[in-house]
Amino acid sequence: MRIWTYMQSPAPKSPPLSELTGRQIQWILGGATMTLATMPGQTNFIAQFNASLRADFGLSHGAFGGFYTLATLASACTLVFAGVLADKVEARLLAIGSIAGLAVTALVMSGLQHIALLVIALAALRFFGQGMLAHIAMTTMSRWFNRFRGRALSFAGLGFTVGEAALPFTITLSIAAFGWRNVWLGTACMLIAVLVPVIWYLLRDPPDGKRARAAGTVNPDAPTSLRPTGQKWTRTAVLRDPLFYAIIPGIMAPPAIGTLFIFHQAHLTEIKAWDLTLFTAFFPFLSGTVAISSVFAGFLVDRFGAWRLMPVVLLPLAGACLLIGTLSPQWSIPLIFICFGLTQGMMNPIVGALWVEVYGTAHIGAVRSLATAALVAASAVGPGIAGYLIDTGVELTAQAFAYAAYCLAGAVLYLALQPRFRRRGIAL
Repeated sequence: MRIWTYMQSPAPKSPPLSELTGRQIQWILGGATMTLATMPGQTNFIAQFNASLRADFGLSHGAFGGFYTLATLASACTLVFAGVLADKVEARLLAIGSIAGLAVTALVMSGLQHIALLVIALAALRFFGQGMLAHIAMTTMSRWFNRFRGRALSFAGLGFTVGEAALPFTITLSIAAFGWRNVWLGTACMLIAVLVPVIWYLLRDPPDGKRARAAGTVNPDAPTSLRPTGQKWTRTAVLRDPLFYAIIPGIMAPPAIGTLFIFHQAHLTEIKAWDLTLFTAFFPFLSGTVAISSVFAGFLVDRFGAWRLMPVVLLPLAGACLLIGTLSPQWSIPLIFICFGLTQGMMNPIVGALWVEVYGTAHIGAVRSLATAALVAASAVGPGIAGYLIDTGVELTAQAFAYAAYCLAGAVLYLALQPRFRRRGIAL
């Protein structure tokens, strides 16, 4: 009853989207472009090369999953230290540097000849793509927006959605038509020729940039206090905070579980007797659901606060795992993607805004770097553990029930944390 009272307590009204200025819309588009640029480092992109890479290098499911885990863990460790640059370096320069690093890595992928170089390239893809670019995009939206924070995060996250909708099926067909090495070569060209100029234009006039400060331009959605909140929550202080460690395990579930099913989609489609091309053709169901749930969650965050919504984030993911464990007809594929999409869509606006509500904006880049590193590490552990279990005879359909139980436990924990979330927000 006490927890329910906290969740029902009054929340401030959020302003209409019509109050967004042209510059703010431009910043959001810049965020969406950054999240779109992350795709070569995302699992649903790399997974399309799974069969080709395993065939060329003679790797089993478990071996390739292990290398992927090693590479992603290396990326996560690097991100812990590099992520603080989002507090110190202009977003445009940091984003363009990350895209350039991603393009160079794509060129390396196109000419791979040795397993050791494969692991290094995978680590770089995960660091520049899934790690830094996503971190920069979400950090800048969290910092630049206040009343519109939830919706800014959700709209910026639509870049993920566009990429997930268009690229898996496109990559599958392109590999069949041109070969996997040429696809990586084309990816490098697109990053440099298209996305770098777009980022340069959209992020040319940020609210915390030198031009804005020199002109005395006021951010129309800045917090009421000019002093950033959460001054005491440095990275060291956050690492000593028990609440941080209570939050992290649950939010690691979506990247870990979502990644392992996408990464091992060849195995999943094999045991379910699904055609792989048909499976990837259903990705728009995932993307469409992500888009809708993300925008809806963004509105709810601005209306009620992110902390109130945390108990529901993991419930659709639990449902997806149960569907994988129990159903095999082809019509279940879109249902599974819809459930995955509901959780994935809610993650960016809800969890992204939660860090500001709990730790403020003063050190948001450093705080998010810790959280993002944990999420990247989770996306590493998932495929590795699942691949090992597959090699030992435990199929994904059997593993799915344990993953569902983990998600439900996380939802219960976030419900129990409601009073602490509320007190922390009041104390900032």
